[in-house]
Amino acid sequence: MSIFKQLAKSVYSPKDMALFRFQKIGKTILYIMLLCLITTIPRTFLYGSVIQDGVNMVNTVIEKDLPDFKIENGELTADIDQPIEKEDGNALFVFDPNSTDLEKYQNKTGLFVLKDKVVSMGNGQTQTYSYNDLLGASLEKKDLQDFISLFDSIYPILLFVIGFLLYLFQLFITFVGVTLLAFIGSAMSGQRKLSYKQVWTLTAYSYTIPTIFFMIMDLCKINVPGATFIYIAVVLIVLYLTIKEVPKPKEKQEL
Repeated sequence: MSIFKQLAKSVYSPKDMALFRFQKIGKTILYIMLLCLITTIPRTFLYGSVIQDGVNMVNTVIEKDLPDFKIENGELTADIDQPIEKEDGNALFVFDPNSTDLEKYQNKTGLFVLKDKVVSMGNGQTQTYSYNDLLGASLEKKDLQDFISLFDSIYPILLFVIGFLLYLFQLFITFVGVTLLAFIGSAMSGQRKLSYKQVWTLTAYSYTIPTIFFMIMDLCKINVPGATFIYIAVVLIVLYLTIKEVPKPKEKQEL
């Protein structure tokens, strides 16, 4: 049976899944790689879309709202007297070459470009970057626009790199998860004579339903509270139902 048919069977048939325990470990590893690919593709485009939207917003702000500026010797200079503030939902963008502190923006979320540094605030965390740390030379408005143009040209390559790194990370945590949950599966097997390798295989196929569910949630951009616990719970439920389909050894009848 091909791994694509196994994918379909793993959505609805624990009885068929129980038969997969006899297959070679290489096919199970290939199946895990397929599940990780299914998980990674929508997340890659989601993260890529977020990055692209952010860059487009910055580009629009630079072109339409920001005056000519220059960063030199660790300081930002521009010919304005009042700060420029742009609010997008809950996020705030501030361009203020005349200020070095954020007292008036406490408890705000957003990006703050000040005289001597750039400050990012969000999710209760504050990241501060001085221009001396960020730049080894001077920077002007045109340089930043040229960089954004370069970003647009390498975006497909960047998207591929993001997807590849996400895939490797997903592959790692899936193998670790299957290996750990298989120990719980071994405890579930009870009187059924299942080797750890067989339980490991069944655990891998038990990942199918939550993987497809969360892929759909990612495509719909829906955040599921307690996703990790739901994922593990569904895997264990499916694994339990699959193990139940494995017949118990027949008891020897005494003569």
